Amino acid sequence: MSDAATATPDGSKGLDIMRAYVSGQAALGYPAFEPGPRPDDVILATFPKSGSTWTSYLLQQIRSGADDDFDDIKNEVVDITPGHWDPARQPFAEPQRFRPRTFKTHGSYALCPKGAGYIYVGRDPKDILWSLYHFIHDLLGIDEWVPLDRFYRDYFIDRFGTGHDIGNVWDHILGWHPLRGEANMLWLHYEDLVMHTERALRLLAGFMQVPLDGPLLGRLVAHAGMDHMRTIADRINPSPDNYVGRIVAGFGELTRSYAREMKFGKLRRGIPGDGSAGLPAELVQELGREWRSRITPKLGYADYAAMRAAHSPF
Repeated sequence: MSDAATATPDGSKGLDIMRAYVSGQAALGYPAFEPGPRPDDVILATFPKSGSTWTSYLLQQIRSGADDDFDDIKNEVVDITPGHWDPARQPFAEPQRFRPRTFKTHGSYALCPKGAGYIYVGRDPKDILWSLYHFIHDLLGIDEWVPLDRFYRDYFIDRFGTGHDIGNVWDHILGWHPLRGEANMLWLHYEDLVMHTERALRLLAGFMQVPLDGPLLGRLVAHAGMDHMRTIADRINPSPDNYVGRIVAGFGELTRSYAREMKFGKLRRGIPGDGSAGLPAELVQELGREWRSRITPKLGYADYAAMRAAHSPF
């Protein structure tokens, strides 16, 4: 879909829908978890559109022996993201079918339950922005596409100034980065998972303390492929009765398309470099300036590539 061909002059309706969605998430709240996680639990932490669904599936596959017999990946790798779960539940009090118990969050480290093992997966902010731009429009059934520069400014930078718990990608990195190098943290990058999948699976399994034999590793590599992932799309894409559906149900006249028809899937392309190829040059430059303003003074990395090079175990 061409953004230039589908975006309206101001995208006001789309922005109103996105604003209502963010407000609806915030209204769900994020109470304290009682009990908290156990030391052998594993929490996957990613900013949205950083390969979290795919990595969740890889974790489920590793600990289950490549078992595809599940109904919804969120019941296997339980989503504890702010605004993504039922506040009446206490997920760390619930059993899971396989060990170690696994959870996923897009939230900041400040609000993440402490005391578990953590797997952080980073991704190039350019690719995150490009993927999120397409995903949110489809997720919320928005036919009136928001101009990309307004999406970047109003949603991507600070989610309409709401102080939403997920925040922006730079604050997310800064919050989680101090854990890098700790014994209970495995820091990876989406691009390396794509380019070095077999080696990444070994690292993930080692961190989870799950032994991999040759046949199992072969099945995991096959199941990690996008062709196989598409065969189980109905189990990794949410249905209208999940948290998004409940939020959107309260939008009233803003939109009704979501309740009638799911328009999106979490699997799009997932190709590293899509953002650099798809975003206009001025926005790529703006993202670079944001990185140098927010990340470089505190962490020293000149850009995302420098951070990935410093962290990559491959």
